[in-house]
Amino acid sequence: MKVTVLIENSAPEGLIREHGLSFLIEYRGGRYLLDAGESGVFLLNARDLGADLASVDAAFLSHGHYDHGDGFSAFFRVNRAARVYARPAVAEDDVLDGSSVGLDPGLFRRHGRRFDLADGPREPFPGIHLLPDAIPHEQSLVLETAEGLVVFNSCCHAGVDAVLSDLRPRFPGRPFRAVLGGFHLMGPGGTATLGPAPEAVRALARRLRDELDVREVFTGHCTGAPACALLAEELRERLHPLTTGAVFTFPD
Repeated sequence: MKVTVLIENSAPEGLIREHGLSFLIEYRGGRYLLDAGESGVFLLNARDLGADLASVDAAFLSHGHYDHGDGFSAFFRVNRAARVYARPAVAEDDVLDGSSVGLDPGLFRRHGRRFDLADGPREPFPGIHLLPDAIPHEQSLVLETAEGLVVFNSCCHAGVDAVLSDLRPRFPGRPFRAVLGGFHLMGPGGTATLGPAPEAVRALARRLRDELDVREVFTGHCTGAPACALLAEELRERLHPLTTGAVFTFPD
């Protein structure tokens, strides 16, 4: 399995960054898009990275926030067939930290036929699972691999430790090979400051390492730099930053 980060809050020179997230996932002969950022500029990064989005077989929307889904309008211009799998509540507005953060309502008026809105759990393709979490519009994307489960939850508003704890009984005996996504540890309104107390972040890292035994953690976006630094103190070599253009591989 190959994972390419098409957009994230940070980017090296030559690629574009924005407050958003998008992954291209190549898995067992299929090509899948998870999220599409907020503006569609991820398409420019995909071009520069040599990623052909016209050949994507299907897409997934992690949750109903603009910085993950509004870029699908641009995706639909280059890909005429892939359906987007999401939970029904993504079409409802959402308020976070006092501000509306929902998707552009026009997305569904213009492209409603491209969305497959159903509540999980479901397995749309062999080895690929969509599992709802405690937030009504959010879902995890879980892929089975030879070394365990690779879990994507783009913002983990329910808490990454809670998400993984809920997933564990669904896959008895399967270890967590990796978790990828933002952990929603920024301050209110997405500020660069730390949201929770430092000790709470360190405790989260220890739960991921010791209780849940996650082999590798890939995070960025809404986690924020202060929280990432604290996580690194506990997770050390298990922690990897997400950034635009990064590529990660796992045995299928």
